[in-house]
Amino acid sequence: MGKIFFEIYPAFNIKRFQKNTSDTGKLELKERVKLLTHGLKCELPENYSEAIPIIQKVLAKKSLSGFELWPVSEYIGQFGTKHFKESFEAMYLLTQQFTSEFAIRPFLLKDHAQVLKILKKYTKDKNVHVRRWVSEGSRPILPWGGKLAAFILNPELTLDLLEALKYDDELYVRKSVANHLNDISKNHPEVVIRLLIRWSKEAPENQKNKIEWITRHALRVLIKKGHPGALGLMGAGKKVEIKFHRLKLNAKKFNLGNTLEFEIVLSSSAKKKQKIIVDYLIHFQKANGKTTPKVFKFKTLELDPGEKLILTKKHKLKKISTMTFYKGLHGISIQINGKIYALASWMFHP
Repeated sequence: MGKIFFEIYPAFNIKRFQKNTSDTGKLELKERVKLLTHGLKCELPENYSEAIPIIQKVLAKKSLSGFELWPVSEYIGQFGTKHFKESFEAMYLLTQQFTSEFAIRPFLLKDHAQVLKILKKYTKDKNVHVRRWVSEGSRPILPWGGKLAAFILNPELTLDLLEALKYDDELYVRKSVANHLNDISKNHPEVVIRLLIRWSKEAPENQKNKIEWITRHALRVLIKKGHPGALGLMGAGKKVEIKFHRLKLNAKKFNLGNTLEFEIVLSSSAKKKQKIIVDYLIHFQKANGKTTPKVFKFKTLELDPGEKLILTKKHKLKKISTMTFYKGLHGISIQINGKIYALASWMFHP
């Protein structure tokens, strides 16, 4: 990275930059990004107006790629909010090579009305990464990007952006639209339900498949919660008529790294075909001895009258950074169209 900046800006001290940013071995990714961003701040001109043309030339050179560009994104987000025009020119280039979804967040926090006007123009941009940036960068709850309080309080602020992107030819863009709606659904489920109902009614025949895809992915949190409106949109709103016969685990005790496998048996007691959405909940024991459920997707299917089903699922008990496994009694339950049908317990030994 230092060599690229030196080529554009000879006053860039490569040795000092490398010395100041060399201690990254034990740092997490975001901490490494912060360290490299600080390194850029030390070597680029103090005046942002003088620094941003250098960044634009580096981006135009296209010698950096992928996560090498994250510190550049962080630099713009940290130091560029007083220079909207120059910063947006740089972010426009950056998002076509990496992403500007994180860089844009401080600008939205400072003046979301001005930023939304700019983003509205970008909904018709010929570059797919720019169009995705419109939706992804303005998500109310962007992973690793922090929360936008104004957008959480008022979801209407970004709906016109999503309207403009809902029929986008690229799934990459429509997936971001669905994720954006999923964010909104966590605080304003009825807003999302009403919007998707309208989109479904208004969609021309040749666009319906796009709206159906967005709907399935936008409602995933609400489906897991058994929200009646979301289940109805997915065609599973009516009371399901089934007989639940069995929930069987492959073992009663598990260690970290083991695979919990379970089998369920159910049958339809309805006289008509019915759609069912099957999820499973793992009740993880916490440090205080109580259990907290986490919902996982299982299967969506249609049951014929009298049909009997045997379904199996494997769940790897692997170590992840966002969860700590505690020794003791855990549980697993099955949820069908929002209703819990069975519960089984199992022991965990680290």
